[in-house]
Amino acid sequence: MQNELDVLRAENVLLKELAALSEQRYQEIKRLKKENEELKKQLEQMTKQLFAQGTDSWFMHNIKRQQTLKHDGRLPLSTPFSFTEKKK
Repeated sequence: MQNELDVLRAENVLLKELAALSEQRYQEIKRLKKENEELKKQLEQMTKQLFAQGTDSWFMHNIKRQQTLKHDGRLPLSTPFSFTEKKK
C-alpha cells in the first residue's frame, strides 16, 4: 500500500512539473506572437516610409511587386524574399 502511495506521489510531482513547463511554453509562445506582430508592424511602417520616398531601386521595385501580389492574393509560393525550402 505504501509503495502505491509513493508511486502516486511521484506521478503527482511529475504532472505538476509538466504543467509548469507547459505554462512556461504557453507564456513564451504568447510573448513571441506579440513580438512577431510588433515586428510586422514595424516592417510595414518602414516599407511605407520607403515607398513614400519614391526610391526606384531594384529592391524597392521587387518589394512593391511583392506587396501588390500579396494584397491581390496572387503571391507565388516562392519569392525572392522567401525562406521556405523548395520541394524536389
